[in-house]
Amino acid sequence: MSSGLGLKPTFQPPEIDWSDEDGAVEAMVEWFHMNFEDPAQHTPYESAEGGYQYIWGGPYHADEELWDAFPDAPEELIARAADEIQSDGLFDWAPSDLRIQPDDEPDDDDYRQPLEARLEALGGQLDRIEQHIAYWRNRAPQLGHNGPPDEFRLEPDDEDLAAAEASVAQVRVELAKPDRANTANAEVIEKAEGAFKRLANKIFGWIKAGAGALVIGIIGGAGKHIGEEITKDPQAFWNVLTEAGSTLADWAGHLTALF
Repeated sequence: MSSGLGLKPTFQPPEIDWSDEDGAVEAMVEWFHMNFEDPAQHTPYESAEGGYQYIWGGPYHADEELWDAFPDAPEELIARAADEIQSDGLFDWAPSDLRIQPDDEPDDDDYRQPLEARLEALGGQLDRIEQHIAYWRNRAPQLGHNGPPDEFRLEPDDEDLAAAEASVAQVRVELAKPDRANTANAEVIEKAEGAFKRLANKIFGWIKAGAGALVIGIIGGAGKHIGEEITKDPQAFWNVLTEAGSTLADWAGHLTALF
């Protein structure tokens, strides 16, 4: 499976007519704002850790990025563009949220595995999903400075958590069947795949909104371990949901093709 989210390269710089000085400055400023943003928009903030946590690299600076993108630009035009970018007093920048996207490069080894081998691994993935759900069930909501929008909030009674939790139990029943690859209930598998996908989409929004750097109240036992994992790697829950969901989608497709 892919590794999760990744920072995409900057967008291709436009061709610029340097003789049109005002147009050149405007084009460079527009390019910069396509690729970089105020960290207050999406970058996690932790006062205890010294401020913004640049989890996608940075802080970046206008003059340096402009020189990298436009090496042939006249020095005075770079200076004008940088001054305009920094005119509001902001000098430290984060990558634009447009550049934070799922890693779309598949690991070929996963796609070569037969379905039965992936079903064998699915049990462990369900364990991880169940542990993550238990963590969120037991935590107190603690959305801080850079909390995500309401549609991405994960409260203890979240309906997408409940649906995924129910699907974990239902998929376990199907995994326990003899000749499970061919005799499982396709409707159950499809329903579970949908539940995992919906929750993964919510987690994706949570990650992009910067919730990975929240101060999380960590509970004891297995929940403590998962809480620490989420704090260090906010992609862990999303990764296991998408990995299990991919297996479920292939399983459902295989079952449907039998009839």
